[in-house]
Amino acid sequence: RELRGSAPVAMTIIQSFTLLLVWAALLAYAAYRGYKIFITLLATSPTPFGARFASGILRSFSLDDDKFFCADGAPEEIAKKRRAGMDNLARSFDEQFAASQKASETVLDGISDLRFTDTNRVPFPFQKLVRERLNVATLALSSEGPHIVDLDGNRSLDVSGSYGVNVCGYDNYKRWMEAGWQRTKDLGPVLGPLHPIVGENLAMIKAVSKLDEVSFHMSGTEAIMCAVRLAAFNTRRKLVVTFAGAYHGWWDGVQPGPGNERKITDVLPLKDMSPASLNAIRARKDEIACVIVNPLQGFNPNSPPPNDLVLMTAAIRKAADSKTLDHYAVWLKELRKTCTECEVPLMFDEVYTGFRMAPGGAQQYYGVHADMVVYGKTLGGGMPCGVVCGKRELMRRFDPERPLRVSYVIGTFAAHPLTMGAMNEFLRWVTTPEAEQVYEKVGKQFEHWIKDVNDEMKAENLPLSVHNLTTVWTVIFNQPGRYHWMFQYYLRDEGIALSWVGTGRLLVSLDFVQNDFELLKKKLLNAAKRMRDDGWWYLGTPDKPITAQSISAAMGKEMAYNTVMKTVREGLLAEVLCLPEQTGPRAPKAVPPETLQEFYEEVMRRKEDDHAASHSNTVNQFMHLISSTIFIINYCTIWSNCTATMATGLFSLFLRQSGHAIFEPPCHDEEELLLGFNTRSKCFVVAGYTLAPLISLLRLSNDVGFFLTLASIARSWLGVTLFFVLGHTGLLWMQYGFRISMVWLIKLVTDPFTDVLVYYPSAVTVWTTKDWQTATWDNFLSHLRGEPKDGGAKSAEEKKTQ
Repeated sequence: RELRGSAPVAMTIIQSFTLLLVWAALLAYAAYRGYKIFITLLATSPTPFGARFASGILRSFSLDDDKFFCADGAPEEIAKKRRAGMDNLARSFDEQFAASQKASETVLDGISDLRFTDTNRVPFPFQKLVRERLNVATLALSSEGPHIVDLDGNRSLDVSGSYGVNVCGYDNYKRWMEAGWQRTKDLGPVLGPLHPIVGENLAMIKAVSKLDEVSFHMSGTEAIMCAVRLAAFNTRRKLVVTFAGAYHGWWDGVQPGPGNERKITDVLPLKDMSPASLNAIRARKDEIACVIVNPLQGFNPNSPPPNDLVLMTAAIRKAADSKTLDHYAVWLKELRKTCTECEVPLMFDEVYTGFRMAPGGAQQYYGVHADMVVYGKTLGGGMPCGVVCGKRELMRRFDPERPLRVSYVIGTFAAHPLTMGAMNEFLRWVTTPEAEQVYEKVGKQFEHWIKDVNDEMKAENLPLSVHNLTTVWTVIFNQPGRYHWMFQYYLRDEGIALSWVGTGRLLVSLDFVQNDFELLKKKLLNAAKRMRDDGWWYLGTPDKPITAQSISAAMGKEMAYNTVMKTVREGLLAEVLCLPEQTGPRAPKAVPPETLQEFYEEVMRRKEDDHAASHSNTVNQFMHLISSTIFIINYCTIWSNCTATMATGLFSLFLRQSGHAIFEPPCHDEEELLLGFNTRSKCFVVAGYTLAPLISLLRLSNDVGFFLTLASIARSWLGVTLFFVLGHTGLLWMQYGFRISMVWLIKLVTDPFTDVLVYYPSAVTVWTTKDWQTATWDNFLSHLRGEPKDGGAKSAEEKKTQ
């Protein structure tokens, strides 16, 4: 019996202990997950997510001709200088690039790639006018050394580097392409069987990358796609770590910021050069398939590739100094150590830096070796290519234990004979001691050139400097300004060939000689002096300086205003509150009054125009006389008896609007030009007053008395009135400024007084006038449809004259 009695107790203890263990395990797991989330949040860069969020809400707008030249608050005399500078540039472009411009408009019409790049050369508020005035031709016939010859015969010194392809000089690539073709032309475009030259390439690439296996592709983006897929397949993990601002091609799988509409759940953008990022990698090592590094980020850590498109102010673009670059090299070594300890593959994206920073790429330059390396651009010897190198265990595309589990990565044109031939010629040159000497010689020349240019810029008091990482360089602007992006057009006019990103990412090739460096310096200085003389770098006056803060405030106001106004304009609220057109023939012209006398005259002028537009019918005038008298009484009773005021006020408002809708022909155009409500929007007002009591009744209980119900309805009517009046005033304030919005509001409030003064004679003639005959159902329907009066042909001024 004792044993039987103790059994339930023991079972209860076991159950309680088991439940305690389960709860403890759940709490431990929650704490562990919470710790990982906390560590991840500390290390995650907010920039990609913030930029992506902003891209979804920020609306496009264009500055008009007047605001374009004084967007930074510059006075009219500076705006005139800038306008003259723009005119001179446009004239020069038309003369220099006449044939290229004509051909680009016809031959290249319909190429979406060019439409994208041409649209994204400058900050979006300035794009419309720049595209109209400064046509950047994109047709070239030949290259001669570091020069490009266009359709008009102009020779431009190229610092675009063909998006990173041109490391060694165009003449070298042309020679390598020709030699590669000669070695592989007998095979032609045969794919599948490999040309023996592939074996030579394989050996040289493995020697450069110091890795086991190689996979050939047709572009850097394609190679990145392959590398990430193989890393995820072989580690059986999904998470890909990138660093803030780094570019790894256009594939959405490694693009967490703007430019990618896909929801990203498997990419973790961490802060560059941050100990918190190392902690996050340690905490989530069991989830991370690979850590991708673009070694060029040492030049601008935690920032996207510099581009004139986003050069809205000087603070947006920065470049690392030598101290930061030294720290970046230390950071890469720490990252390498952390990845090794955590058994997480480290991948170098050397599509851009490979064979540019050194013959052995960034691995040689920084002294850090990765588990996987991706090459592209220049490795093809002038031909399209992408190459993935990796350790054997990371390059496997099948699971030997599960025959149906494969990573399907393959491409039709991989290892194309012509590409392999040109690649072989390039590799045979870049792996020689002579190539090392060329890299060293040009590198020293370029470092001297950078210092020389900066010294002369400082001596000429020009607000810019140049910074470099090996043969990659950028232009940095050393003072606030909204027009730094204009510098690219002065450079183009001086004969410097740039890519579509402008002055953000520039390159020199290894075929540059001293004369080329001197010519580049001369053109750079000339362009900077011209831009300064044309007033684009104006900094204001001591009492009204143009500062980074004033520029940021102006840009923030512009963007917020245009985003709100466009959102409102496209929604129902614009119809409800009768937001006037901003541009076009129906856009009201409103000049803010400067003095109190001008303010009074503007109010009275609008009253006269309003009378001429929609108050010509005697019956309507009489109805206005009655309603205005009630409104004046309501002004006196609103504070003492809101219920009676709103009830009588609503009656007078219906009486007033009935006169418009029944006896007056529609005049929407005139009413919108006067910045007021048109008859169609007044229908929304009527709907608001009609729905308000229904909503109030639904909110009240059944046992509430009549007078309390009426009081609640009156308050709702007052709310509707304030919504429409203050809402319309607010929209006018945003679009035209405070003074114009006050002109409309004062006119509205004082209308009852002027109506009584002007319309009292109609009380005598209203019963004998023939204006009663104008009341028709069709007239009312015309108001609802928003039809113009007399086809909209006559203005209020013409009616007044009549």
